[in-house]
Amino acid sequence: MTEARSHPASRRRPTAQPPDARHHEAATALTGIEATMDALLQLIEAEAELLRAGKIFAARELGQRKSHYAKRYMDELAVLGAIGQSLEDLDPGQVARLRQRHEEFRSVLQINLAALATARAVSDSALQAVVDNSRNLRRPEPHAEEVRPNPRFGRHAG
Repeated sequence: MTEARSHPASRRRPTAQPPDARHHEAATALTGIEATMDALLQLIEAEAELLRAGKIFAARELGQRKSHYAKRYMDELAVLGAIGQSLEDLDPGQVARLRQRHEEFRSVLQINLAALATARAVSDSALQAVVDNSRNLRRPEPHAEEVRPNPRFGRHAG
């Protein structure tokens, strides 16, 4: 009885995607991340407008949507990382444009984070001032003397 040996062909890795499929995947990933960056930038601008108008609570409500797009952005970055160097080979012009937009995007995010930190510090200090003022309000003190009824309103026996 002979031992069955695995055939070398069965140990091969699956074949790589054809160039057209890789190109399509790269183009889709690049387009997707640009759309996500656009959505994030729109939310950031809306948030900045609300902060400038002093609508801090309304600006905070955008946080959930921003978080959704930020997660999506990170996921799409991971896809681009998985595609790797073939991005450069498949569409160098779009990759260069994305790099430039990414640098601009990072700058806008840094400005946004600074504005949010400032707005939060202002709102926290304003809230603390309200709390401090409410603690310092003079509360009426109880009278040390006995309270006597006014004779004009007293009952007359008689």
